[in-house]
Amino acid sequence: MDGCLTWTHFSWLIGVIAGWSLVIIATARWTISAGIRGLEKRLIGQEEKISAIGEKQHDLEKQVLKLCADLPLSYVRREDFIREEVTINAKLDRLRDLIAAHENPGGFGE
Repeated sequence: MDGCLTWTHFSWLIGVIAGWSLVIIATARWTISAGIRGLEKRLIGQEEKISAIGEKQHDLEKQVLKLCADLPLSYVRREDFIREEVTINAKLDRLRDLIAAHENPGGFGE
């Protein structure tokens, strides 16, 4: 019976395996908690950056909305400009015709 394993050997082996498992679990838990702490520190820094970016985005949005509100006051649409230009040209043509008729009442040949 020298070559046979006894219950004492099995219990001792189970104790070594359990102890080693606890060491591995404790090391993994410590590593994971250290990683989480590092991530939390980085996230706190990122939250500040995100809030600063959010404020900048909010300011830009306000500027764009103000520009959209002021745009009709500062600029003329293309269609409105063309309509106004046609009206002015028609008035100038009538004025030219009136001046030409006034300078030469009998016609062009006289």
